[in-house]
Amino acid sequence: MQVRKKKSTEFRGTLLLVTATEAEALYFSQMRKDCRFTNLNVVCSNARSLKEIVSFASKEKNRGKFDSTFCVFGFDDLNTNVQEIVEMEETLQNRKIQLCYFNPTFELWFYLHLGNLTGFVSDPEFFKSSIAKAIPGYEFTPEYLYTKGANLHLQLFPRHASADLKAREYNRLAIQKTGIKASGVVELDSAITEICGTADMSHNTKIFK
Repeated sequence: MQVRKKKSTEFRGTLLLVTATEAEALYFSQMRKDCRFTNLNVVCSNARSLKEIVSFASKEKNRGKFDSTFCVFGFDDLNTNVQEIVEMEETLQNRKIQLCYFNPTFELWFYLHLGNLTGFVSDPEFFKSSIAKAIPGYEFTPEYLYTKGANLHLQLFPRHASADLKAREYNRLAIQKTGIKASGVVELDSAITEICGTADMSHNTKIFK
């Protein structure tokens, strides 16, 4: 997402993100506010399985008549695996829903803003502990995002383009190891740019000085 100086009023449709956890929903709500993505909608499903989050997203998509819908989750959120993701492909196509998953944990996305990976990492604790070392007080919980982490998205935003490139490279490593990508964040980024436009950060200029 590039920073734009002037906000476009062109309507490009609506985008729905259905997250597995409240913490993920809060992070994307920060993004919505920081970037002024008025046609981005975020809903927490509190789902416990892949089937549950897809079913929830399908109902929300139809109820709100959204143009594009993504389920967002870490493998550890739903106790899912590569085989289950692959087996869900036909259902997703029929329901016109996309997945933005992170293997093994959503916090892979934060790590890509902060560090590099030269091989596939399957341990969620690696990402959690590495981020905690880089960001004092960090913990990916609603409590943190309401308090010390209320500006987490703003903190990470200047490195967003770099993280997107790292995600592409890491996906190649993951495919070699697991047979599928490590995340769908590249596709989600493309959808956000296409539907919501580029980020309008003009009201947050202080953080970039």
